[in-house]
Amino acid sequence: MIKKLAALLAAIITCSAAFAQNVHVSIIVKNEKNEPVQNVTAKVYGREDSVLQQKVLSAGVFFLLPANRGYTLQLSATNINPVSKILMLAGNDTSVTVMAQTAAKSLDAVVLTSRKSLVKEEDDKTIVDAEALANSSTNAYEVLEKTPGAVVDQDGNVYLNSATPAQIQINGKEVKLSAADIASLLKSLPANSVVKIEILRSPSAKYDAASSGGIINIVLKKGIKLGTSGSANVGYFQGRYRTETAGFNLNRSQGKASTHVSYQFTNRNNFEELNSHRFVNGVDISQKAYTKYPSLNNYVAAGMDYELNKKLTLGYDLRFSANHNNSRAANNIDIIKESNQALLGQNNSVVTNKGNTYYLGNNINVKYKIDSLGSEWTTSLDYNYFDTKNDQVYNNQFPFPARPYITGDGKINNAKNIFATQTDLLLKTKNKFTIEAGAKFNFSNSNNFADYFIDSSTGRKQDNFQTNKFRYKEEIASAYLQVAKTFYGFTLKPGLRVENTNINGRQSIPKDTTLRIQRTDLFPYVYLRHNIMKIFGFLLTGNAIYRRSITRPYYEALNPYPKYIDQFLYDVGNPRLQPQFTTNYEFNINADQFPVFSIGLNDIKDIFTNVTYQDSTTKIAYRTYDNLGRNKEMYLRFVGGIPPGKKYFFYAGGQYNHVDYTGFYQNAALNYKRGSWTFFMYHNYKPTATFNISINAFMRLHGLQNFYELKPFGQINITANQAILKKKLNIILSANDILRTNKYSFSLQQAGIRATGSRVNDTRRIGLTLRYNFGIKPKEEKQQMFEAPKEQASN
Repeated sequence: MIKKLAALLAAIITCSAAFAQNVHVSIIVKNEKNEPVQNVTAKVYGREDSVLQQKVLSAGVFFLLPANRGYTLQLSATNINPVSKILMLAGNDTSVTVMAQTAAKSLDAVVLTSRKSLVKEEDDKTIVDAEALANSSTNAYEVLEKTPGAVVDQDGNVYLNSATPAQIQINGKEVKLSAADIASLLKSLPANSVVKIEILRSPSAKYDAASSGGIINIVLKKGIKLGTSGSANVGYFQGRYRTETAGFNLNRSQGKASTHVSYQFTNRNNFEELNSHRFVNGVDISQKAYTKYPSLNNYVAAGMDYELNKKLTLGYDLRFSANHNNSRAANNIDIIKESNQALLGQNNSVVTNKGNTYYLGNNINVKYKIDSLGSEWTTSLDYNYFDTKNDQVYNNQFPFPARPYITGDGKINNAKNIFATQTDLLLKTKNKFTIEAGAKFNFSNSNNFADYFIDSSTGRKQDNFQTNKFRYKEEIASAYLQVAKTFYGFTLKPGLRVENTNINGRQSIPKDTTLRIQRTDLFPYVYLRHNIMKIFGFLLTGNAIYRRSITRPYYEALNPYPKYIDQFLYDVGNPRLQPQFTTNYEFNINADQFPVFSIGLNDIKDIFTNVTYQDSTTKIAYRTYDNLGRNKEMYLRFVGGIPPGKKYFFYAGGQYNHVDYTGFYQNAALNYKRGSWTFFMYHNYKPTATFNISINAFMRLHGLQNFYELKPFGQINITANQAILKKKLNIILSANDILRTNKYSFSLQQAGIRATGSRVNDTRRIGLTLRYNFGIKPKEEKQQMFEAPKEQASN
């Protein structure tokens, strides 16, 4: 695979060198009446570096530009609205016709509108506009579930192009929580708080190396400079159980200050139904479990940006979430002899949980604009606090053969303090080099305490199996340097990141157990981009990426505390886990900023994953994590469709993953090969200016979750949006999982352990949302026209 990619890169380089040249470009500007526009001023900027290439003032617009590159063209005249257009030049002279709108007589009344693309590609990053997805969602977690190309399992893990879960970030900052805790946090965030979702399948050296499965960055709303504006929303969703939500957000921009505040209340209910069969020594342990998850959540966000001067901006953001949750799980277990189906025993249990979860996030950031080329220096300081308190009570009964019941209870306290400071320097030089450098320090401190008791016929006593005290500290210091340069039609961006890892954990109850990981690693990165050809009016751009990354075992995976699931299953961490390393090779193709094709290979060493073992003495199964060996994973992804701009557009795509495990599992050689397909699509039809309907769906065939093989599953969602009252009020009707197909049917057959079953959640829902937008826009400030286009910050 590596040799093939190297040969492909060499071919691209050879072809580029042969065809590097300047081409003649003529620009024709016409108004809506198809009349030529005179006295046009035009500027051309490089797409990669935003540096001004040429400026022309004439009746006709002509350029002589290097071929096989991308440019941003900006046009203006006294009688038209400013126009910005992307130019992707091949190797031939070309003529471009640009349609412009005649400027209104009163500039204060001008409103510019355009159709936003749902998905677009910016270098090594895919950006998904979350607005359309939020219209049919009750919270940020459901928006993430509908993100094209991302697969979210029922445990909260998100998969992009790898069997390794992606790293989750909020506003560009890693959320150092378990998958279950991140899922809980995202379910507490309102859907309309998400602006966009950034997908980095192969992040550059600027990003943490602990992102082998890629990065999902959820960008939340901040203050928008539109004077005083805001919105209010109320929604109702009905599945088997109902969910109600209501909230508002306010933005105010006055002078140099921009402030925002928002609040959302959600009363949510859900369920999970689990049916499974676990086969142990000729015995079928048949389980039927039903769990109900009601919760009440209050979410508050506020912040301010202040411009000290034209170059220096200060910002502060605060986010607080308080979630009160209850759950009640009923488990009915029949123990059956597999050979003749004779009933050997029956167990019934009820487990209830009552708890509160609090999340507090703070961010202070400073941005300094160094020059007009786009150079800037940013520094941020983050503090996040996550606290969970839970009371659990369980009652186990044994009707056949009759035995005394066992009840127990416990209190679980889990507190996490996370500090992070980061500084990044971006320099754009006059000779068109882009230099990025930075450093980051992250400190995480976690304390977990579980105190359990058992009540039985012999009285109340301490449960030494579940009572646990564990402390965990993680320090990661890192620095990076990467340089980008465009030459002869190529954009080359090499980088290097160094990270020092220092992890310490200690379990003091029930026994003294310590763990320590201390190491320093280098992570190289190379990105190469070049135009390939023009086909059907689209310029195809090729991107080749090489990257090395690390996946560190996190707190929950290391903690040896056993978490009770039922009488025959529990979860437990593995303090002996070691990090795994991934080397990624990828080649992908974009068509006018839209990702259409990619092929890649993930070579993963010392892979650790969730596995199921069985205690040889008690015959009780337990889920844990273990380093198994090596996995070579090949993936292929393709996307196509009709671009936005007219009444109807769509995209559809698919991804194929093939895994090849080699190693040891259950003290036996492991050789496992498996391929799976994932398909996804999005349709949008807008028959009028105030009404649109959208459909999004996904389907997964022969899926693989750790070593569980999954039968086909998927989901179809439909949303209709009608705007009234001069487009200020939106009435949104949505139907999620309309065919009730988003359910897991799984099987496990590995090294002496067999299991089959299914999991179903309350995903089939019909909802109605009302959203009212209000605001007073300030008078337009006079701005210097035709400044170089600048990318909006993600945080």
